[in-house]
Amino acid sequence: MRGWRTPLVAALYVAGLASVPLATNVSLFAQGEGRGAAAPKAPMTPAEEIAALKADVEMLKGRAPSASVAMADVGFHFSNLWFAGQAGNWPLATYYYNEMRNHVRWLVRIAPMPRGPEGMPVDVGSIFDAIDTSTFATLKATLEKKEAAKFAGAYRGAMESCYQCHKAVGRPYLRPMIPKTPPQSIINLDPKANWPE
Repeated sequence: MRGWRTPLVAALYVAGLASVPLATNVSLFAQGEGRGAAAPKAPMTPAEEIAALKADVEMLKGRAPSASVAMADVGFHFSNLWFAGQAGNWPLATYYYNEMRNHVRWLVRIAPMPRGPEGMPVDVGSIFDAIDTSTFATLKATLEKKEAAKFAGAYRGAMESCYQCHKAVGRPYLRPMIPKTPPQSIINLDPKANWPE
């Protein structure tokens, strides 16, 4: 029974149920309450509990977001990062960098081995690890040092690495570009803003 804990926790998190303690989630699903059925009067046998957990995991897989959902978030945060960096708002740029990076990691969890152009699985986790320790690390260092003169080059380098991954998984038509319009207009990019307080 120990092997199912990690995938189930991940599936529960994706389905928005992770805020409920794990024991409660497992109990609800094992009893059938997670599916709206009445709880059985007799305790489930281990085999029945495993079958119920497998059914629940399959149900949750069907509710998991696609890789494009994670990538839309990556694009949102990466675009906002550009404008925050251009404004010299380094704390905000760092926030967007961290969010972008975390959402790439989410993508790797959703689709760790998509099929590439030749139909063979592509290890996007390994690709991301290489990017994370090269161009992403350069971009992060630029943000930490508040190097305005190096920001655009570091940003472009990270974007070019992202495109290499797009090509590796057979999606060369997903060609990123420097954003022209901030996707989020409600956040003030001015590092000297003093409202609201």
